[in-house]
Amino acid sequence: MLILNWFLLLKILLLYRKDRCMKLILPKTLVNGTQITGPLVFIAGPIKGGGDWQEKACDLLAKSIPNAHIAVPCRWGPNHRLYQYKLDSDQNDGFPRQSTWEHYYLKWCCDLNRRKRGCAVLYLPCESKTTPRTDGQPYARDTYGEIARWSMYAALTGGRIFVGAEEGFPGLSVIIENLRLDVRAAEFPIYPTLEKTITTASDFLNGAH
Repeated sequence: MLILNWFLLLKILLLYRKDRCMKLILPKTLVNGTQITGPLVFIAGPIKGGGDWQEKACDLLAKSIPNAHIAVPCRWGPNHRLYQYKLDSDQNDGFPRQSTWEHYYLKWCCDLNRRKRGCAVLYLPCESKTTPRTDGQPYARDTYGEIARWSMYAALTGGRIFVGAEEGFPGLSVIIENLRLDVRAAEFPIYPTLEKTITTASDFLNGAH
């Protein structure tokens, strides 16, 4: 009987630990809505040339919101440290393009925002000096459009996005002014570090704001 009780306790602890693990949604995976049992967070920002800042963002989110589901637009493979946390799905190629995948999950996060069950986190690091973009395209080319689209969508639907940026990011002053105009406020908070951006978003989802 004692052995059986220890076995049941171990099983409960393992299930609890699994539930508290990081859960990642990677391109172009389509997950079932029933798999999303905690807050949904989309991490947006430069990928090529950005220095894989998304890995650190996932670690920070997992510590502050253990049951979070994180949509990350990085095509991490089995050799990446965080790939083990990828949510299983029978539709790992469920979208025709990555941009379609991004739109789907960004909209989902913004729609959940009003109930504090989801949010979009946009972070704008300066281009990496050690691993810059090398395909001949401008750094953060797609990020500018993402900010414009989803800040306006959040403003129109009564939601909120969280934006952080390193000093020196190209065009940052214009971005700040456009965000302020979108929300029709005296100012729009731009957080100076990734840590502060994630902390503020986590506090929002944890009910601190």
